[in-house]
Amino acid sequence: MEKPMRAFLTCLIALVMLAIYPVPVAHALSVGAPVRTLETGGFSLSGSIGYTTLDIRDEDVTSKSFFFKGAFAGADGIMPYLKLGFADLKAGPFEGSLDFAFGGGVLLDLVSQEDGSGFRGSLDAQILWSQSSDGGNNLDLFESQLSLVGSVRTGGTNAYTGISASFINLDGGGLNEDENGQAHLFFGVDYFMDYNFYLNAEAHLFGQNMLNIGVGYQF
Repeated sequence: MEKPMRAFLTCLIALVMLAIYPVPVAHALSVGAPVRTLETGGFSLSGSIGYTTLDIRDEDVTSKSFFFKGAFAGADGIMPYLKLGFADLKAGPFEGSLDFAFGGGVLLDLVSQEDGSGFRGSLDAQILWSQSSDGGNNLDLFESQLSLVGSVRTGGTNAYTGISASFINLDGGGLNEDENGQAHLFFGVDYFMDYNFYLNAEAHLFGQNMLNIGVGYQF
């Protein structure tokens, strides 16, 4: 079995183990910052499990999610990506089932230092849509997010942090709520097992509480 296929199967097995292992309750939609910037022409495939709590107009919305993410590095530090997966939504009396979710975005490097600390300053813009059903009722969540990301590389570890502004619309299930410009802080770390295969953990605080755990491979 060739190395890329072996690494891909390893990612799938690791994600199944993460799904079985009990994670501290935090619930939900994963809209985290991207991993280390790829080399020009490079491609990455990753998977993640997320647990989040959102506060939308004093309405507590919780969700758990499972996403695959594919990213491609274009020229001039531009990296578009696509997310596909599943998520559920719970808000008030509405307790939705796990259903299809998708999104995408683009990462743009503003500052890049290849030597020394390997510091990168980036701007990330992304959108995410999900729908969840409870009986005959559907609840849709649409979120757009703009993030300023700073990262530092030390050996096989890439630590990052930053601030995000989220714009959220919740519609259906007896609810129609908007939350504009909700800010939150985030921090995370990528740990590379070798040059290509990595593990990721990320948390969001203040306004959006999230725990996200994932694995990925850079081709």
